Amino acid sequence: MENKKDPEEDLKAATAAAVEEAEKANWGSRAFVKLGQTIGVVELTKLEPRFERNIDKLISYHNIIYKMVDAIELQVQVVPKMLAQKKVSCNPGENPWEMLGGWLNFLGINHYTGPHAKIVMKYSKACGKISQKEALVQKRTRSHLIKRMRVYTSEESEELNETVAGLGHLLHSIDESRHQLKSANTLEKLKEKGEAYRIFVKAFDHKASAVQAAIDEVATQVSLHQHELLKFSREVSVFNDSVFNSLNEVVLRLGYHIQK
Repeated sequence: MENKKDPEEDLKAATAAAVEEAEKANWGSRAFVKLGQTIGVVELTKLEPRFERNIDKLISYHNIIYKMVDAIELQVQVVPKMLAQKKVSCNPGENPWEMLGGWLNFLGINHYTGPHAKIVMKYSKACGKISQKEALVQKRTRSHLIKRMRVYTSEESEELNETVAGLGHLLHSIDESRHQLKSANTLEKLKEKGEAYRIFVKAFDHKASAVQAAIDEVATQVSLHQHELLKFSREVSVFNDSVFNSLNEVVLRLGYHIQK
């Protein structure tokens, strides 16, 4: 049984091929078109002003979310080395709470005796529990709490940048092919340049539609990102409370009372 071709996939492939062709334009071609537009012999195609403003706003929102993701991850991972490695969880044995607990355990065994050793060991255990809870929050931050934000600033941002760049390349090719079409002096050249012009215009329309779809989705994306931010805030608040309670519990078990 013969497989039917998907028109949308064919359009995507044709658009990708047109963008690739447009990207190959050398500096001489670009300089010629630019000069022609400057002196008025080559028509200049511009994006519709409102569409261009919306693209700028969309890119700006992507940048805002990118910075927000960085700020959020700083709330759960304070070790610069980990974030520099694009990690939000520490390597085994490198969590600050875990390291502090290990040092307290070492002190309790080797440098203190009696009540003092007991105090240090209790704090060591509390640090161990906190490190486990922190590791869980760190994992959940990326896998659940801000998952959509991270996708929006990685895969979707990369796709948006490529699409917007593609629009720029296609605009040049549209202007160049239109000028060549008008300058064609044979039927063969007329057909060739006319087909090239049609392909570039169709590819531009397809790319522009993709950008417009992303613009139309911003309101929905904002709502989803706000929801994720609230989820993250609640979970971090619970974690911070648990840190306080774990340390406070040690104080109370040792028979001390916190003065309010």
